[in-house]
Amino acid sequence: MKIIEKTMQQRPELTAFVQEQLKQFDQHNLIDAENHGGRNMPALSEQNIKPYLIGNHHKAQSIIGHVATDLQPAILVSEVIENEKITQRKLQTLLNKLVAVKEKAVQLEKTVKATQFEVGGFHLYLIWLCVCIPLLGDSMLNRPAFEIYGYTFIESLGISILLAAALAVLAHCFSRIVALGKSVWHKRAIAITVFLLVTALFYYLADTRISYLSIETDAANTHLTAFPIAAMSVLLFGVAIGIKNFFYPTREQRTAMRGYQASKQLHDENRAEQQRIEQEIEMLKQQQEELRQVNTSLYVYGSQLEEMIIAHAHAGFAAWQKVNAMHRTDNGRPTCFNEQYPFVFQRNFKPIHLS
Repeated sequence: MKIIEKTMQQRPELTAFVQEQLKQFDQHNLIDAENHGGRNMPALSEQNIKPYLIGNHHKAQSIIGHVATDLQPAILVSEVIENEKITQRKLQTLLNKLVAVKEKAVQLEKTVKATQFEVGGFHLYLIWLCVCIPLLGDSMLNRPAFEIYGYTFIESLGISILLAAALAVLAHCFSRIVALGKSVWHKRAIAITVFLLVTALFYYLADTRISYLSIETDAANTHLTAFPIAAMSVLLFGVAIGIKNFFYPTREQRTAMRGYQASKQLHDENRAEQQRIEQEIEMLKQQQEELRQVNTSLYVYGSQLEEMIIAHAHAGFAAWQKVNAMHRTDNGRPTCFNEQYPFVFQRNFKPIHLS
């Protein structure tokens, strides 16, 4: 979560303007006090000092008004209040969605546990790999047999790979081919026929490879026979069939695996949706808090400027009395000097609660 920096929002140009206006206020205040004092005004018996200070008060009040015009406190407050109303509606909508998603998550979790399957999708690829590797290795050994027919090295290599792929498919479909038989003996006959055809193919390839080796300069290879080579090929083909039949999942198991994967995907999507909604809720709250902090800080800033202006006006009132008394020729102290500051400032930045 992003940490909101609670720094005071200020406007340097406004602060500079207020300070300049207060300097002018001080200058006018002192000149005004000196002028009135030189004329012995107010009179010693005067009890109302307001007429003499009303101009200075209006100047201070006008500075406060400028601050309000610049910062627009009503808009700051209403913006926060309106934003909170909108945010609350959005939050409620998101919370309702989150509740619905979490309820669905409970159901999906039950479904995932109910359809959980021990064998994963990688298991299927591993079995196919175990079936293909021995057949591919055997086909690569038979590659020289294809060169006798005039194929190049690359062409014979491609034919060997195609042969390995065809044998892998045959090993995979062997049980289905055998299952075509209507009786036990019929199925046995189909299995034996397939093995005889494959054995004949392997024997032919082995014999051709022996012929290829016999034309090589190495005479030590002339004693080889095709039978053990063909027997090894048949054994590898049988191993491939055994791996498929004993380790490859049945149709029902594969259906269960697909059901589990589908349930798990829905569960993962549901979890991602929960995280998305929670992040959206957090972001919405953060945006609301940021606006609250900024506007509240501006409001406090305006309030501080008002307090500074008012304090300056009160200090100016005391200075006015002192300068006035210094320039009086009657050396007296008017009765109205015993009063407190006689005016009330109209403030625009009153204490508020935005929470």
